[in-house]
Amino acid sequence: MMTPPDSTPSPLSHTEERAILTVTCLAAFLFFNSFGSIGVALPAMQKQFGNSLSEIQWITLMGVVTISSLSFCFGRAGGRFGQRRLYKIGVACYAAGAGFGAVSSSFMQLLGSRLVMAVGLAMALPMSTAILAASFVPERRGQALGLFASAVAVGRMTGPAVGGFLLQLGGWTWIFWMNFIVGSSVTLAVLKIFRGPGEMQREVFDTWGALALLIGYPALLIALTFGSARGWRSAPVIAAFVLAGLGLASFVYIELRAKKPLIDLTLFKQRSLVAALLTIACINLLSYPIALAAPLYLQNVLGVSAMGAGFLLAVLPLSTALASPISGRLADRFDAAQISGIGLALVVIGIAGYARLGTGSPLALVVLVFALLGGGIGVFTPANQKIAFASVSREDYGVLAAMLSSFGTAAGTIGTTVAVALMELGGGKRLWTNGAAFADAQQFAFACLVPVGLIAIGIALASRRGSQAGLNTDP
Repeated sequence: MMTPPDSTPSPLSHTEERAILTVTCLAAFLFFNSFGSIGVALPAMQKQFGNSLSEIQWITLMGVVTISSLSFCFGRAGGRFGQRRLYKIGVACYAAGAGFGAVSSSFMQLLGSRLVMAVGLAMALPMSTAILAASFVPERRGQALGLFASAVAVGRMTGPAVGGFLLQLGGWTWIFWMNFIVGSSVTLAVLKIFRGPGEMQREVFDTWGALALLIGYPALLIALTFGSARGWRSAPVIAAFVLAGLGLASFVYIELRAKKPLIDLTLFKQRSLVAALLTIACINLLSYPIALAAPLYLQNVLGVSAMGAGFLLAVLPLSTALASPISGRLADRFDAAQISGIGLALVVIGIAGYARLGTGSPLALVVLVFALLGGGIGVFTPANQKIAFASVSREDYGVLAAMLSSFGTAAGTIGTTVAVALMELGGGKRLWTNGAAFADAQQFAFACLVPVGLIAIGIALASRRGSQAGLNTDP
């Protein structure tokens, strides 16, 4: 295995490490909590502003598209301007956007505030794991990444509950006020702990590559998101796919010729990195459709109440939150490739189990399946991230963090699209009106997805064999 140069982080005291880990985990909890809390408030926003459903969903879609598209750009910019500097700006932008959202008097103002929040997240999120990877020595890096993944999972788990409580207490604006107040407090803590801009390198920024990516990648996500709803042959969807093809083809062309590309394609010569990216894409492709299918299955097929469904669905992120720190510690002590492989296997078993759920499945079995899925994701993620960061040099940490996030988001969007198409193929016109038809269609769709997980396991076994030699000691 080719070892990346200059990957050893500067030694920090345990107090400094704890402070960095605490503030990044708190920020991650806030960020991912907001996704769920704002999502719960969409009907209230629609009622107040009188927008259509397709318009109001841009409140959520704006965040996904902006974060996924800009993360690559900010990931590379962190090397030039300093990762800590961009992280501080990102957290501050997020807090400011939440404040603007709280005082919005029109839908367009609210959409603009979400854009500001999303830009801040696109700065802060890739910097989070990059800063953690650079701040902790390899022997403790897995533990830090595990605790960070746990904070993300807890944020996702509590988001809908927090949003629902604030919505009943004072309306949807209270959700934005909460994000502004907590976000401002986190910003002050970040400014105190992250002093200075961080490490910077003199390098040319790949402006043309960034522009091509910002044209192609959002167009791809939008086409995949609206294709199943508006029809794959509709003019807007076809136009989005054409724009995506032109933008992404131009991006690859530019990257192959750029002096300092946005994404150094030579990184993909690292087998362990390629395996890490492919397996995280497979994990997201398998798990993202659960967020769409499971609530409908629980309520429309099993007859569970909305509140009961919420508690049952919380089992998945709770299992992730509990498993992630354990996985991080194990990845520091043992073979990280084996740990991530165990997590990957658990996810595949969980998906296979979900594909067996039907109209008479007991709730205990549903809980077990959710626990397997969540636990598998929690075991896989920190170990896989440790493998990925050990495969590149420190100057590429920001780009790598953006790649892990964006590859996962794109694969998850594709997985949801494929799952819906398969369910419509298996369920026909009765899919959304008949519980038994939905259950049968769900079984068919997820059974078709199981081979993707088996392929991922094959990739992991083939590419990570003997890779441990370079994981626990960076040169």
